[in-house]
Order: sequence, then structure tokens, then C-alpha cells
Amino acid sequence: MGPLLIKGWRESPSHGLALLIGFYATMVLALAGTIVLFGSARAAGPRVARVLVGLSAIALAGFACYQLWSGLRGLLGG
Repeated sequence: MGPLLIKGWRESPSHGLALLIGFYATMVLALAGTIVLFGSARAAGPRVARVLVGLSAIALAGFACYQLWSGLRGLLGG
């Protein structure tokens, strides 16, 4: 993000500040949304929480397989 911020700042300081404020506002809002989502899931009961944990595990395992495949393909020159 640093080079993009510097480029925006060189065009106009307001562009650089807008980028910085927009980036951090998005991060804070996304984190707040995540907190609300997890709080709602907890209030929904233990069964819903177990299902969501299972879905998260499947998603993370899929992402891990993708990363391994991508890394091995890069190492083997594919």
C-alpha cells in the first residue's frame, strides 16, 4: 500500500489522505461486521456454531490444498 499512497500523495495530498482514510475505514467496518456476525452466530445456538466451524474448516482445507498445489506447480516449473 505504501507505493500507492506515495503516488496518490504526489498527485495531491488529498488523494493520499483519501486513500489512507478509505483503507482504514474499510478495515474497521469489515472487522466490526465480522464481530457482529460471530456474535450473531453464537446467539443462534451450538448447532449453528458447529456447522459454521465445519464450513470454516472445509474452506481452510480447500485454501491449503490450493496453496500447496500452486506452490508445487511453481517449484516444478509448471
